[in-house]
Amino acid sequence: MSRHAACHAPLRGGADGARLKVQGMAPVASPRILEKPVLLMHDRTGDAAALRLLSAERSEEIFPILLEEVVKIGFPRALVLEVDFENGEVKATASLNCDKNEIERFRTSLWARDNPIMAVLQGLNAGVLPNPSGKGASFYAYPMIYRSRTRCWEAERERREDCLAVQNARLSRHLPLEGQICTACGMRAYATLLLAQLGKERDSARLDQLGNLAERANNYLARLFKIEHYFNRMRDMEVTISRLSAVMQSMADPVIFTDDQHRVVIQNRAAERFFRVPEGIGDGGRRAVELNNLLFSAALSSMMVSGKDSSRDLTLVDVMEGEEVLFEAVCAPTQSADGTRTGMVTVMRDVTDLRRADMEVRANLDKLRIAEEIVRQERDRLNLVIENVGDPIIVADNSAKIVLLDTLAKELFGISEGSKHPQVMKNLAKLDAYLTAFTFSFADKDNRSLRLYNPSSQSEVEYAARSGKIYDARGQVSYTVTVLRDFTAWRKLEQLQMERRMLEIEKFAATGKLAGTIAHEINNPMEAIKNAIYILGEKVGPESRQVYDVLKNETERVTRIVRQMLGLYRNVVQFDSFDINGVVEDTLALFARPLAKAGIVVDKRLGELPAFKGSGDQFRQLLSNLVVNSRDSMNSGGKLVIRTRAIRSMDGLRRWVSLSVADTGCGISREIQKSMFEPFVTTKGGKGTGLGLWIVKGIVENHTGRIRVRSVIGKGTIINLLFPIST
Repeated sequence: MSRHAACHAPLRGGADGARLKVQGMAPVASPRILEKPVLLMHDRTGDAAALRLLSAERSEEIFPILLEEVVKIGFPRALVLEVDFENGEVKATASLNCDKNEIERFRTSLWARDNPIMAVLQGLNAGVLPNPSGKGASFYAYPMIYRSRTRCWEAERERREDCLAVQNARLSRHLPLEGQICTACGMRAYATLLLAQLGKERDSARLDQLGNLAERANNYLARLFKIEHYFNRMRDMEVTISRLSAVMQSMADPVIFTDDQHRVVIQNRAAERFFRVPEGIGDGGRRAVELNNLLFSAALSSMMVSGKDSSRDLTLVDVMEGEEVLFEAVCAPTQSADGTRTGMVTVMRDVTDLRRADMEVRANLDKLRIAEEIVRQERDRLNLVIENVGDPIIVADNSAKIVLLDTLAKELFGISEGSKHPQVMKNLAKLDAYLTAFTFSFADKDNRSLRLYNPSSQSEVEYAARSGKIYDARGQVSYTVTVLRDFTAWRKLEQLQMERRMLEIEKFAATGKLAGTIAHEINNPMEAIKNAIYILGEKVGPESRQVYDVLKNETERVTRIVRQMLGLYRNVVQFDSFDINGVVEDTLALFARPLAKAGIVVDKRLGELPAFKGSGDQFRQLLSNLVVNSRDSMNSGGKLVIRTRAIRSMDGLRRWVSLSVADTGCGISREIQKSMFEPFVTTKGGKGTGLGLWIVKGIVENHTGRIRVRSVIGKGTIINLLFPIST
């Protein structure tokens, strides 16, 4: 058989320790057995062989049993040659007591017409194979092909006479090896040759016994082969049915298979939602399922009677949701091989949403009509607004042609007059040039000044032309809108702002002059104080040296501040590298007693900082102002936190020094936060000058830093200063 395996496996049970080699046969199947085998038992040996052959459950077990029985009869060696119809090869599929060389000697092919093996197989006549060399024993060959006197199930059902098994049983001479496929059931047949080694004497009775044994084995083999063929077909059908069932279950639409009596054979989960009673459902749900089945059967009957309609609308009840669902039931008949109708396949498409969409379209059409009326009213309202706006408005199309002007624009460009003034014509020319340039430009908006002649005042007025574009659905310019605003009012506003700025400049000038005078008057006594401190330095003991150094350093810092005030805080300070943490330590040491007296706890969180280039004196002044402000905001004591750390920017390319001063004081209101860094802004009343934070801002700007303020009334204030680290 062409589907057998190519290996030989030894089996136990051979006579005198003989070795049996077999090759597997492909499993096939049958839904039923048409005829039980008839046992013709002539002797006890034949009965035993028949029982062994009858006990075989698979086709692969026939040849090993057959070869063992052949050896028992008296033939020393035996093997079975099989035809592989796929590649045309003829080779041994089972052997007993045969060596490898002897097995290979019988290997041939279908196209070797001169080979005696092929002559015996195609002639269907048993005989002795000639031995060309004259050496060794001869072999007796008996052909075994797939044949039976009973037709296969398909041929029997369809009353056909082309069953391959019956045709092979009727053959007496020539076997057509090229067409060994049954046209009724599609099964590929087998063709084998049983070879048995003859002894020195040829016993005709033993040869007859061999023929009976081979025929009996062939009958059993044909039946098992057919059973396995049908079994394989059933297994393939089960796989196909499983795949079709999976496809059907995966469909979102209900699918129902019914027989010719409209009874449901199979349905998917979507259909069970409407035609099967779920667990735990009440009587109302059961009645709904019964109604659905009744409506479905009536629709199928109606379509079958009409014979024309392949689809019909069907309203069912969703048992779980309790809502009506509108379906379009599309049906197709199922037929047998002879064209007899066996049932119906129905696919129901949910068209509820389509019906709702149709209703929504109709409702939207009514809404569209209402919206059209609203748009008309809005258009009239917009025209009314345009006519009453205090600025000229011009609307132009995509070719820069004017399509709409309000009353002021008509007056400005002379549209309402019969005769046009030459100056008005110039206005039109300027407007046309402006609209053309803007319409065909790539800019979405444009602000430009236009000097136009105003007929009302009979003078030229400078207008601010603000224009924008309106695009259509394709992104093309549809219209442009231009509003002309008189610059006269803006000029007056700018003049008022300029006057206010001049007053502020004069105020700062007076402040600078006053600061210079004060600084000049303070400078003389400060020089005397410095000289006295210098002379006192020779008489200060070691125990007072620290206080003396603080007095000397702070006096020098006051002197530098006075010099800066003489230049109204001009940036003439030289930058050097200094330690910010050291400045914090010095400043807190200076204010240690005042802070402790006010009941303020100082929390220093000083991180490791790189060398910073700037003005140490200005940082002392900056930190002193912030500490004083924090102290003044905590009248009942509190906590002052000063934190320094080095941070990196988000991109990781720049480094910053962060200095934070946080207190638990009264906080700063949002209104004051907007102007707290301006000069003379204070919340301390007569106690403050309003210049502390202004000076802080100037120092931060001198060091290209940033200021961030967070404050909550009643909870406190955090001022964070960020300074870039120069590389």
